[in-house]
Amino acid sequence: MDDTKILILRKPITIKGDTKTYDSLTLREPTVDELDRSAQVQGSAYASNAALISMVGGIPLIVARQMTKTDYEEATAYLSGFTWTPPQSGETSGTDAQTSLSSGAGDPTTPAA
Repeated sequence: MDDTKILILRKPITIKGDTKTYDSLTLREPTVDELDRSAQVQGSAYASNAALISMVGGIPLIVARQMTKTDYEEATAYLSGFTWTPPQSGETSGTDAQTSLSSGAGDPTTPAA
């Protein structure tokens, strides 16, 4: 997978009151923090993905939210190469690391033994 992707917007975006027109954006590999913060966004998958596009592309969130569906899908297709769905609680990852805490009390704030 390429380190960056330049996405030429099919419909350039100018936010009301701003003189800058966004006609492209450069996407890069997201950091774990960016993935985590975008996953914390309340609402739909669209809202979460728009937040990630904004962070990774270095554009205002309102610009990401004004992207056409085709541009949005191209951006999320690129970014999906860096995301994964963790195994179900109690299963192990490819490294055999436990994905859930194993305290007997069931308290998620208690570290695993």
